[in-house]
Amino acid sequence: MKKIIIATALLFAACVNVSAQEKSAESIRNHSLYKSLLDVEAYSYAAAPFQELFNKDPKYSKQMYIDGVKIYKGLYNAASDDKARNAYTDTIKTIYLQRIQYFGDSANVYGRCGMDIMKLRKADTAYLEAFNLLDKSIKLYNGDPDLSVVSTYLQLASSLASAKKIDMDKFYHSSVPVLNIMYKNIAAGSKDATYTKNAETILAAVKKSSEKLNSKLLAETVDRLTPETDIEANADIICKTLATLNCDNSDTYARASEIMYKANPTAEAAAAIARYYKKNQDYEKTAQYFKEAAEKETDNIRQSDYYYELASANSLRKRYSEAVMYAKKSAELNTASGKAFLLIAAIYGANAPSLANDIFERGKIYWVAADYALKAKRADYNLKDEAESLINKYAHQFPSKEEAFMHSVQGGSTIEVEVLKYKESTVARF
Repeated sequence: MKKIIIATALLFAACVNVSAQEKSAESIRNHSLYKSLLDVEAYSYAAAPFQELFNKDPKYSKQMYIDGVKIYKGLYNAASDDKARNAYTDTIKTIYLQRIQYFGDSANVYGRCGMDIMKLRKADTAYLEAFNLLDKSIKLYNGDPDLSVVSTYLQLASSLASAKKIDMDKFYHSSVPVLNIMYKNIAAGSKDATYTKNAETILAAVKKSSEKLNSKLLAETVDRLTPETDIEANADIICKTLATLNCDNSDTYARASEIMYKANPTAEAAAAIARYYKKNQDYEKTAQYFKEAAEKETDNIRQSDYYYELASANSLRKRYSEAVMYAKKSAELNTASGKAFLLIAAIYGANAPSLANDIFERGKIYWVAADYALKAKRADYNLKDEAESLINKYAHQFPSKEEAFMHSVQGGSTIEVEVLKYKESTVARF
Protein backbone atom coordinates (compact mmCIF):
# COMPACT_ATOMS: atom_id res chain seq x y z
CA MET A 1 0.00 0.00 0.00
CA LYS A 2 2.84 2.39 0.88
CA LYS A 3 4.45 1.78 -2.55
CA ILE A 4 1.16 2.74 -4.23
CA ILE A 5 1.01 5.98 -2.20
CA ILE A 6 4.62 6.82 -3.07
CA ALA A 7 4.02 6.09 -6.76
CA THR A 8 0.98 8.38 -6.71
CA ALA A 9 3.11 11.10 -5.12
CA LEU A 10 5.75 10.71 -7.84
CA LEU A 11 3.11 10.92 -10.55
CA PHE A 12 1.63 14.04 -8.98
CA ALA A 13 5.04 15.71 -8.88
CA ALA A 14 5.63 14.90 -12.54
CA CYS A 15 2.38 16.61 -13.54
CA VAL A 16 3.20 19.93 -11.87
CA ASN A 17 3.10 23.00 -14.08
CA VAL A 18 6.77 23.99 -14.49
CA SER A 19 6.22 27.16 -16.39
CA ALA A 20 6.27 29.52 -13.36
CA GLN A 21 8.55 32.47 -13.97
CA GLU A 22 9.79 33.05 -10.39
CA LYS A 23 10.87 29.48 -9.67
CA SER A 24 12.87 27.07 -11.75
CA ALA A 25 11.12 23.97 -13.03
CA GLU A 26 13.62 21.78 -11.23
CA SER A 27 13.03 23.51 -7.90
CA ILE A 28 9.26 23.29 -8.22
CA ARG A 29 9.54 19.62 -9.11
CA ASN A 30 11.80 18.85 -6.12
CA HIS A 31 9.57 20.81 -3.78
CA SER A 32 6.40 19.10 -4.94
CA LEU A 33 8.03 15.70 -4.79
CA TYR A 34 9.42 15.94 -1.27
CA LYS A 35 6.23 17.63 -0.03
CA SER A 36 4.03 14.84 -1.35
CA LEU A 37 6.28 12.21 0.20
CA LEU A 38 6.47 14.11 3.51
CA ASP A 39 2.67 14.20 3.64
CA VAL A 40 2.59 10.39 3.70
CA GLU A 41 5.56 10.22 6.11
CA ALA A 42 7.84 8.59 3.54
CA TYR A 43 10.84 10.33 5.05
CA SER A 44 13.57 8.22 3.44
CA TYR A 45 12.14 8.98 -0.04
CA ALA A 46 11.52 12.67 0.75
CA ALA A 47 15.11 13.32 1.86
CA ALA A 48 16.72 13.18 -1.63
CA PRO A 49 14.52 15.77 -3.42
CA PHE A 50 14.63 17.95 -0.30
CA GLN A 51 18.43 17.86 -0.22
CA GLU A 52 18.61 18.74 -3.89
CA LEU A 53 16.36 21.75 -3.39
CA PHE A 54 18.21 22.70 -0.19
CA ASN A 55 21.59 22.66 -1.98
CA LYS A 56 20.63 24.17 -5.35
CA ASP A 57 17.93 26.69 -4.44
CA PRO A 58 18.41 27.69 -0.76
CA LYS A 59 16.19 30.76 -1.14
CA TYR A 60 13.22 28.76 -2.40
CA SER A 61 11.09 29.29 0.73
CA LYS A 62 11.25 29.49 4.51
CA GLN A 63 8.73 26.64 4.73
CA MET A 64 11.25 24.39 3.00
CA TYR A 65 13.49 24.59 6.09
CA ILE A 66 10.60 23.78 8.44
CA ASP A 67 9.77 20.77 6.28
CA GLY A 68 13.41 19.68 6.19
CA VAL A 69 13.54 19.50 9.99
CA LYS A 70 10.40 17.33 9.94
CA ILE A 71 11.94 14.98 7.36
CA TYR A 72 15.14 14.44 9.32
CA LYS A 73 13.35 14.11 12.64
CA GLY A 74 11.36 11.34 10.98
CA LEU A 75 14.58 9.67 9.89
CA TYR A 76 16.06 10.21 13.35
CA ASN A 77 13.13 8.46 15.01
CA ALA A 78 13.55 5.47 12.70
CA ALA A 79 17.35 5.23 13.22
CA SER A 80 18.68 2.12 14.92
CA ASP A 81 21.86 3.47 16.52
CA ASP A 82 23.29 6.66 18.05
CA LYS A 83 25.81 7.18 15.23
CA ALA A 84 22.97 7.52 12.72
CA ARG A 85 20.94 9.68 15.13
CA ASN A 86 23.86 12.07 15.57
CA ALA A 87 24.34 12.27 11.81
CA TYR A 88 20.67 13.24 11.39
CA THR A 89 21.06 15.73 14.24
CA ASP A 90 23.98 17.32 12.37
CA THR A 91 21.79 17.69 9.29
CA ILE A 92 18.97 19.24 11.32
CA LYS A 93 21.42 21.76 12.78
CA THR A 94 22.72 22.57 9.27
CA ILE A 95 19.14 23.17 8.10
CA TYR A 96 18.50 25.61 10.94
CA LEU A 97 21.74 27.51 10.34
CA GLN A 98 21.13 27.83 6.59
CA ARG A 99 17.61 29.06 7.31
CA ILE A 100 19.12 31.89 9.35
CA GLN A 101 21.53 32.69 6.53
CA TYR A 102 18.77 33.19 3.96
CA PHE A 103 15.65 34.09 5.97
CA GLY A 104 16.91 35.67 9.19
CA ASP A 105 14.69 35.38 12.30
CA SER A 106 17.90 34.46 14.11
CA ALA A 107 16.66 34.65 17.70
CA ASN A 108 13.75 32.31 17.07
CA VAL A 109 15.70 29.84 14.91
CA TYR A 110 18.74 29.60 17.19
CA GLY A 111 16.29 28.92 20.03
CA ARG A 112 14.52 26.13 18.14
CA CYS A 113 17.84 24.66 17.09
CA GLY A 114 19.20 24.68 20.63
CA MET A 115 16.15 22.96 22.07
CA ASP A 116 16.27 20.29 19.36
CA ILE A 117 19.99 19.69 19.89
CA MET A 118 19.37 19.16 23.60
CA LYS A 119 16.67 16.57 22.89
CA LEU A 120 18.31 14.81 19.95
CA ARG A 121 22.07 14.81 20.40
CA LYS A 122 23.44 11.55 21.81
CA ALA A 123 26.70 12.77 23.32
CA ASP A 124 28.11 14.15 26.57
CA THR A 125 28.59 17.50 24.86
CA ALA A 126 24.90 17.87 23.94
CA TYR A 127 23.98 20.21 26.80
CA LEU A 128 26.90 22.57 26.19
CA GLU A 129 26.22 22.61 22.44
CA ALA A 130 22.54 23.38 23.07
CA PHE A 131 23.39 26.01 25.68
CA ASN A 132 25.68 27.89 23.28
CA LEU A 133 22.96 28.00 20.64
CA LEU A 134 20.36 29.17 23.15
CA ASP A 135 22.82 31.76 24.42
CA LYS A 136 22.91 33.27 20.91
CA SER A 137 19.12 33.20 20.80
CA ILE A 138 18.75 35.00 24.15
CA LYS A 139 21.18 37.75 23.16
CA LEU A 140 19.40 38.31 19.83
CA TYR A 141 15.98 38.72 21.44
CA ASN A 142 17.08 42.20 22.57
CA GLY A 143 15.74 42.18 26.10
CA ASP A 144 12.55 40.15 25.78
CA PRO A 145 13.36 36.49 25.09
CA ASP A 146 10.79 33.82 24.34
CA LEU A 147 9.86 31.95 27.53
CA SER A 148 10.18 28.51 25.95
CA VAL A 149 13.80 29.36 25.15
CA VAL A 150 14.33 30.92 28.58
CA SER A 151 13.08 27.83 30.39
CA THR A 152 15.54 25.48 28.67
CA TYR A 153 18.39 28.01 28.77
CA LEU A 154 18.21 28.64 32.50
CA GLN A 155 17.92 24.95 33.34
CA LEU A 156 20.94 24.20 31.18
CA ALA A 157 22.90 27.04 32.78
CA SER A 158 22.34 25.57 36.25
CA SER A 159 23.15 22.03 35.12
CA LEU A 160 26.35 23.06 33.35
CA ALA A 161 27.51 25.29 36.20
CA SER A 162 26.92 22.60 38.83
CA ALA A 163 28.83 20.13 36.60
CA LYS A 164 31.62 22.75 36.13
CA LYS A 165 31.14 22.74 32.35
CA ILE A 166 30.77 26.54 32.47
CA ASP A 167 32.40 28.76 35.09
CA MET A 168 30.45 30.84 37.60
CA ASP A 169 31.14 34.07 35.71
CA LYS A 170 29.44 32.62 32.64
CA PHE A 171 26.56 31.39 34.76
CA TYR A 172 26.13 34.87 36.25
CA HIS A 173 26.20 36.64 32.88
CA SER A 174 23.76 34.08 31.47
CA SER A 175 21.22 33.82 34.28
CA VAL A 176 21.07 37.14 36.11
CA PRO A 177 20.12 39.39 33.15
CA VAL A 178 17.39 36.98 32.00
CA LEU A 179 15.91 36.64 35.48
CA ASN A 180 15.99 40.42 35.87
CA ILE A 181 14.04 40.80 32.62
CA MET A 182 11.38 38.34 33.73
CA TYR A 183 10.89 40.04 37.07
CA LYS A 184 10.73 43.46 35.42
CA ASN A 185 8.07 42.22 32.99
CA ILE A 186 6.02 40.77 35.82
CA ALA A 187 6.35 43.94 37.92
CA ALA A 188 5.46 46.20 35.00
CA GLY A 189 2.31 44.21 34.23
CA SER A 190 3.05 44.64 30.54
CA LYS A 191 2.47 40.95 29.78
CA ASP A 192 -0.70 38.90 29.94
CA ALA A 193 -1.65 36.43 32.68
CA THR A 194 -0.25 33.49 30.70
CA TYR A 195 3.20 35.07 30.62
CA THR A 196 3.16 35.64 34.36
CA LYS A 197 1.99 32.09 35.08
CA ASN A 198 4.63 30.54 32.80
CA ALA A 199 7.34 32.85 34.13
CA GLU A 200 6.55 31.92 37.72
CA THR A 201 6.75 28.22 36.82
CA ILE A 202 10.18 28.79 35.28
CA LEU A 203 11.36 30.80 38.28
CA ALA A 204 10.32 28.00 40.65
CA ALA A 205 12.24 25.48 38.53
CA VAL A 206 15.33 27.70 38.50
CA LYS A 207 15.21 28.04 42.28
CA LYS A 208 15.07 24.25 42.61
CA SER A 209 17.90 23.60 40.15
CA SER A 210 20.08 26.31 41.71
CA GLU A 211 20.21 24.37 44.97
CA LYS A 212 22.99 22.25 43.42
CA LEU A 213 25.27 25.23 42.84
CA ASN A 214 28.21 26.18 45.02
CA SER A 215 26.46 28.92 47.00
CA LYS A 216 29.65 30.41 48.42
CA LEU A 217 31.29 30.69 45.00
CA LEU A 218 28.10 32.11 43.48
CA ALA A 219 27.86 34.73 46.23
CA GLU A 220 31.47 35.77 45.65
CA THR A 221 30.82 36.01 41.90
CA VAL A 222 27.67 38.08 42.39
CA ASP A 223 29.46 40.47 44.75
CA ARG A 224 32.34 40.87 42.31
CA LEU A 225 30.29 41.36 39.13
CA THR A 226 27.26 43.39 40.26
CA PRO A 227 27.87 47.15 39.94
CA GLU A 228 26.78 49.34 42.84
CA THR A 229 24.82 51.50 40.40
CA ASP A 230 22.71 48.46 39.44
CA ILE A 231 22.01 47.68 43.08
CA GLU A 232 20.87 51.24 43.75
CA ALA A 233 18.70 51.44 40.64
CA ASN A 234 17.11 47.97 40.79
CA ALA A 235 17.26 46.87 44.42
CA ASP A 236 13.89 45.10 44.42
CA ILE A 237 14.55 43.21 41.17
CA ILE A 238 18.03 42.20 42.33
CA CYS A 239 16.59 40.84 45.58
CA LYS A 240 14.07 38.72 43.67
CA THR A 241 16.67 37.46 41.21
CA LEU A 242 19.24 36.54 43.85
CA ALA A 243 16.60 34.85 46.02
CA THR A 244 15.63 32.73 43.01
CA LEU A 245 19.28 31.71 42.65
CA ASN A 246 19.44 30.93 46.39
CA CYS A 247 22.07 33.66 46.62
CA ASP A 248 20.48 35.64 49.45
CA ASN A 249 23.65 35.12 51.50
CA SER A 250 25.63 37.55 49.34
CA ASP A 251 26.67 41.07 50.30
CA THR A 252 24.92 42.27 47.15
CA TYR A 253 21.63 40.84 48.36
CA ALA A 254 22.14 42.41 51.79
CA ARG A 255 22.86 45.81 50.24
CA ALA A 256 19.89 45.59 47.86
CA SER A 257 17.48 44.48 50.61
CA GLU A 258 18.69 47.34 52.83
CA ILE A 259 18.10 49.91 50.06
CA MET A 260 14.72 48.38 49.32
CA TYR A 261 13.68 48.46 52.99
CA LYS A 262 14.84 52.03 53.62
CA ALA A 263 13.06 53.32 50.54
CA ASN A 264 9.81 51.54 51.35
CA PRO A 265 9.63 49.19 54.36
CA THR A 266 7.01 46.89 52.84
CA ALA A 267 6.35 43.26 53.69
CA GLU A 268 8.43 42.21 50.71
CA ALA A 269 11.34 44.40 51.80
CA ALA A 270 11.23 43.03 55.34
CA ALA A 271 11.16 39.48 53.98
CA ALA A 272 14.17 40.21 51.80
CA ILE A 273 16.21 41.26 54.84
CA ALA A 274 14.92 38.24 56.79
CA ARG A 275 16.18 35.87 54.09
CA TYR A 276 19.65 37.37 54.31
CA TYR A 277 19.78 36.86 58.07
CA LYS A 278 18.43 33.33 57.68
CA LYS A 279 21.19 32.40 55.24
CA ASN A 280 23.72 33.80 57.69
CA GLN A 281 22.13 31.90 60.60
CA ASP A 282 21.10 34.97 62.61
CA TYR A 283 17.74 33.50 63.55
CA GLU A 284 16.77 36.23 65.99
CA LYS A 285 16.93 38.87 63.24
CA THR A 286 15.33 36.38 60.84
CA ALA A 287 12.34 36.04 63.16
CA GLN A 288 12.17 39.81 63.71
CA TYR A 289 11.90 40.66 60.03
CA PHE A 290 9.67 37.74 59.00
CA LYS A 291 7.29 38.77 61.80
CA GLU A 292 7.19 42.29 60.37
CA ALA A 293 6.67 40.88 56.87
CA ALA A 294 3.81 38.63 58.01
CA GLU A 295 2.06 41.43 59.89
CA LYS A 296 2.30 43.83 56.94
CA GLU A 297 1.36 41.37 54.18
CA THR A 298 -2.22 41.37 52.88
CA ASP A 299 -2.05 38.47 50.42
CA ASN A 300 -2.98 35.23 52.22
CA ILE A 301 -0.54 32.97 50.38
CA ARG A 302 2.48 35.23 50.90
CA GLN A 303 1.44 35.89 54.48
CA SER A 304 1.22 32.14 55.04
CA ASP A 305 4.76 31.74 53.70
CA TYR A 306 6.07 34.49 55.98
CA TYR A 307 4.40 32.93 59.04
CA TYR A 308 5.92 29.59 58.10
CA GLU A 309 9.38 31.16 57.88
CA LEU A 310 8.75 32.87 61.22
CA ALA A 311 7.76 29.51 62.72
CA SER A 312 10.86 27.87 61.29
CA ALA A 313 13.11 30.61 62.68
CA ASN A 314 11.57 30.25 66.13
CA SER A 315 12.04 26.50 65.97
CA LEU A 316 15.73 27.04 65.23
CA ARG A 317 15.84 29.41 68.24
CA LYS A 318 14.27 26.57 70.29
CA ARG A 319 11.19 28.68 70.97
CA TYR A 320 8.96 25.76 70.14
CA SER A 321 5.66 27.05 71.53
CA GLU A 322 5.96 30.22 69.41
CA ALA A 323 7.00 28.13 66.43
CA VAL A 324 3.83 26.02 66.67
CA MET A 325 1.66 29.13 67.07
CA TYR A 326 3.01 30.70 63.87
CA ALA A 327 2.92 27.39 62.00
CA LYS A 328 -0.78 27.08 62.86
CA LYS A 329 -1.37 30.60 61.52
CA SER A 330 0.46 29.65 58.32
CA ALA A 331 -1.71 26.55 57.87
CA GLU A 332 -4.92 28.53 58.44
CA LEU A 333 -4.00 31.01 55.72
CA ASN A 334 -3.07 28.40 53.11
CA THR A 335 -4.69 24.99 53.55
CA ALA A 336 -3.01 23.70 50.37
CA SER A 337 0.45 24.05 51.91
CA GLY A 338 1.50 21.10 54.05
CA LYS A 339 4.89 22.39 55.17
CA ALA A 340 3.46 24.10 58.26
CA PHE A 341 1.80 20.84 59.35
CA LEU A 342 5.06 18.99 58.78
CA LEU A 343 6.95 21.50 60.92
CA ILE A 344 4.47 21.03 63.78
CA ALA A 345 4.80 17.25 63.46
CA ALA A 346 8.60 17.51 63.63
CA ILE A 347 8.49 19.86 66.64
CA TYR A 348 6.07 17.66 68.58
CA GLY A 349 7.96 14.49 67.73
CA ALA A 350 11.36 15.94 68.62
CA ASN A 351 10.13 17.33 71.95
CA ALA A 352 8.03 14.38 73.07
CA PRO A 353 10.80 12.78 75.20
CA SER A 354 11.33 15.98 77.20
CA LEU A 355 7.63 16.79 77.57
CA ALA A 356 6.55 13.61 79.35
CA ASN A 357 8.31 11.13 81.61
CA ASP A 358 5.49 8.60 81.56
CA ILE A 359 5.65 6.21 78.58
CA PHE A 360 1.93 6.49 77.89
CA GLU A 361 1.85 10.30 78.11
CA ARG A 362 4.82 10.47 75.79
CA GLY A 363 3.19 8.02 73.40
CA LYS A 364 0.09 10.21 73.17
CA ILE A 365 2.25 13.07 71.87
CA TYR A 366 3.50 10.79 69.10
CA TRP A 367 -0.12 10.14 68.10
CA VAL A 368 -0.57 13.89 67.68
CA ALA A 369 2.74 14.27 65.84
CA ALA A 370 1.73 11.52 63.41
CA ASP A 371 -1.65 13.26 62.88
CA TYR A 372 0.11 16.42 61.75
CA ALA A 373 2.41 14.49 59.43
CA LEU A 374 -0.67 12.90 57.87
CA LYS A 375 -2.24 16.35 57.43
CA ALA A 376 0.93 17.48 55.64
CA LYS A 377 0.77 14.50 53.28
CA ARG A 378 -2.89 15.17 52.48
CA ALA A 379 -2.32 18.88 51.91
CA ASP A 380 0.71 18.57 49.65
CA TYR A 381 1.52 15.36 47.76
CA ASN A 382 5.10 16.57 47.24
CA LEU A 383 5.63 16.05 50.97
CA LYS A 384 4.45 12.44 50.81
CA ASP A 385 7.82 10.75 51.33
CA GLU A 386 8.93 13.05 54.14
CA ALA A 387 5.56 12.82 55.87
CA GLU A 388 5.41 9.03 55.63
CA SER A 389 8.93 8.79 57.02
CA LEU A 390 7.83 10.72 60.12
CA ILE A 391 4.61 8.72 60.45
CA ASN A 392 6.54 5.45 60.38
CA LYS A 393 9.07 6.80 62.86
CA TYR A 394 6.41 7.95 65.31
CA ALA A 395 4.35 4.77 64.94
CA HIS A 396 7.15 2.87 66.69
CA GLN A 397 6.64 5.16 69.70
CA PHE A 398 2.86 4.74 69.98
CA PRO A 399 1.55 3.37 73.29
CA SER A 400 0.82 -0.34 73.45
CA LYS A 401 -2.66 -1.73 74.11
CA GLU A 402 -1.53 -2.77 77.56
CA GLU A 403 -0.29 0.74 78.40
CA ALA A 404 -3.53 2.26 77.10
CA PHE A 405 -5.60 -0.24 79.10
CA MET A 406 -3.79 0.76 82.27
CA HIS A 407 -4.93 4.34 81.59
CA SER A 408 -8.52 3.31 80.70
CA VAL A 409 -8.08 4.23 77.03
CA GLN A 410 -9.50 2.02 74.29
CA GLY A 411 -8.47 1.90 70.63
CA GLY A 412 -10.52 4.23 68.47
CA SER A 413 -11.45 6.54 71.31
CA THR A 414 -10.90 10.28 70.96
CA ILE A 415 -8.70 11.83 73.60
CA GLU A 416 -7.31 15.26 74.35
CA VAL A 417 -3.56 15.78 74.63
CA GLU A 418 -1.74 18.88 75.86
CA VAL A 419 1.49 19.56 73.95
CA LEU A 420 3.55 22.73 74.47
CA LYS A 421 0.48 24.42 76.02
CA TYR A 422 -1.71 23.50 73.04
CA LYS A 423 -4.70 21.23 73.46
CA GLU A 424 -4.79 18.73 70.64
CA SER A 425 -7.40 16.09 69.84
CA THR A 426 -6.32 12.66 68.60
CA VAL A 427 -7.53 9.08 68.22
CA ALA A 428 -5.99 6.22 70.18
CA ARG A 429 -4.44 3.52 67.99
CA PHE A 430 -1.81 0.86 68.43
